[in-house]
Amino acid sequence: MKSHFNIVIATDKFKGSLSAMEASSAIARGLRMGVAATEFDRELRISSIPLADGGEGFLSVAGRSGFFKRREIYVKDPLGRGVKSHFLVSETESLAVIEMAEACGLGLLERDEYNPLESTSFGLGQLISAAVDEGVSHIIMGIGGSATNDGGTGALQALGFSFRDREGNVIRGGDEEYMSGSALGEICTIDDSLVKKEVRRVRFTVACDVDNPLLGSSGATYVYAPQKGADELTLIRLEAGMRNFAEAAERHLGFKSSFLCDSSSFVGFDFSDFPGSGAAGGVGFAMRGFLRAELLPGWKVAAGLTGAEEEISKADLVITGEGRFDSQTLSGKLAEGVSILAKRYGKPIWLYCGENALTEDETVKTGFNRVFEISNKAKNLNDSISRAKELLEKISEESATFLQELQSNRQKKQTNN
Repeated sequence: MKSHFNIVIATDKFKGSLSAMEASSAIARGLRMGVAATEFDRELRISSIPLADGGEGFLSVAGRSGFFKRREIYVKDPLGRGVKSHFLVSETESLAVIEMAEACGLGLLERDEYNPLESTSFGLGQLISAAVDEGVSHIIMGIGGSATNDGGTGALQALGFSFRDREGNVIRGGDEEYMSGSALGEICTIDDSLVKKEVRRVRFTVACDVDNPLLGSSGATYVYAPQKGADELTLIRLEAGMRNFAEAAERHLGFKSSFLCDSSSFVGFDFSDFPGSGAAGGVGFAMRGFLRAELLPGWKVAAGLTGAEEEISKADLVITGEGRFDSQTLSGKLAEGVSILAKRYGKPIWLYCGENALTEDETVKTGFNRVFEISNKAKNLNDSISRAKELLEKISEESATFLQELQSNRQKKQTNN
């Protein structure tokens, strides 16, 4: 009877081509086909744990991890139009799970609609409000994949916060008027008197897909707003507005917490440098500062929901994957997180990707034992995307030849010990 060789596949989605589940299944099929054609003498036992780093697919990952009821709701999309969305409420715990991309994601827009100056996170606030109305004591939200760069002001507005200019007038206070990136530069003061007291009683955990700060060259605007449609002049305007909002938030949060607020030199609480504050166009900053949320890497939250760490601790090989392997992967993305868990338990880690944008030296430094990419088998990018499942199976089948090498290395270690 053959002994088992345990493989854990914990992948992200391959954006634009495969869901996390589809990617996991393709890799598993390829490995099984590859092993059948080799002399590998152990039986594969493969555990597929599709994960999400807080972006698209976060709800589906959470939904597979427990007993949840689906709650459907109409909210505002990034441009203020009505869109059907949903969130999950646990049947066994006082817990709700929210995915920002369901209300404010780039996937809800056509390419020519991308506009970080006018897109709003208002819909996220509506989801949060609806979850609070369910009476839960804990809300977990994934905030990746957003189309917004409004510092989370839209979400706060939906929760009852209002923003005033230097004359004391409410900014975007009319019907169908929503806070967005273009309004950030007008903010002078913040009013939270209309926020429901129930919101204050909820514990918030935010799954961030990146660990960037709010401001600066590595912040929300300059790193991610170009992907959401911002040109150079727009970037300058958005960054100036975001800095103004951060300063207004610092004053507000400080005054709310100090008896010495009459001091002109008083410095309040500044969360702009907190890791993850720049996530989702600054939503991480808003959640941390105004809702006292705990910001965690999305992979860590997803791993906790699915029990991935325990499975990884028992594996002979850990496999992860994503569409594009690049420098952003190493800024809190899921693949890096799975690698951290694998290394924690001394497990070899392989990565499958659509494209590897790193140099050979950079790839070696990432610590992945092997990296396999679809683009090596594709004619071009379109071919890589349209035939992603077929090509992922193919490279996975070919990669099975390296399993014997892993087995040999393991036997050598056992002999040396």
